[in-house]
Amino acid sequence: SRSQWDTMLDSHWAVTHRRLFAFDGHGCISNYNKSIEYYPGERRAIFGVVDGFAPAVATFATDFEIEYRKTYKILRNLLSHDVYVLRQCGTPAELQDLPAYAVGATVFEVPVSSWSTGGTIAVSYLEELGLGPQAAIVDPTWVTSPCVQKLVGCGVTASWDQATTSGHSWSEQVARSGSQLNLIDRFGTGSTGTAVDVTFDASSDQSMLGCAEWVKFAAAFFNKEAEANLVFKRTAARFDAVA
Repeated sequence: SRSQWDTMLDSHWAVTHRRLFAFDGHGCISNYNKSIEYYPGERRAIFGVVDGFAPAVATFATDFEIEYRKTYKILRNLLSHDVYVLRQCGTPAELQDLPAYAVGATVFEVPVSSWSTGGTIAVSYLEELGLGPQAAIVDPTWVTSPCVQKLVGCGVTASWDQATTSGHSWSEQVARSGSQLNLIDRFGTGSTGTAVDVTFDASSDQSMLGCAEWVKFAAAFFNKEAEANLVFKRTAARFDAVA
């Protein structure tokens, strides 16, 4: 389910754009118009401002880029060379003006509604975005988050423990959970070998703020760039205060 914050942001965008586009309860466009830009500045990850535009290259992170088009965005993991196309749901499946480097890339319909991971790195990023409750399944063995452990304990989030689970592989359990996004690392930790896998290499970036900026990469799958911009701004401010 979508949060009150999501609804407020959607209302803000609708008012800002004079209700040229609206969202349904799943965050999908409910009144598609081919002339509308569905990823205006307010819906983009902000990496700096140049002549009023948000450039695609991250300010601190060196290992990913985001490019925005009218109805979709393109994420590039520059470390693993993986490319993902994220199409706003409620818009046509045809991707106009798709650049050559993105042809054949995995296409996600966003916002996705659930996620999974067999590792630990992605957990804190998604929690910062308020997405902990949308975890479909995790391997809690090394997860230190008390909130995620509580979700597992209460049965809200499914749990897979390699030492105790019998009869079902991680890939099978992820498929059974209905996870729409499975975050792995370039070493394949938690990989399912399916189209829901996304390589999330936040811990490998060149600086501490570079690692922190990966919150914007994760946010793009949920159309939560606005929240990610605030999260990163606060993180950078605290870092600068003690640097």
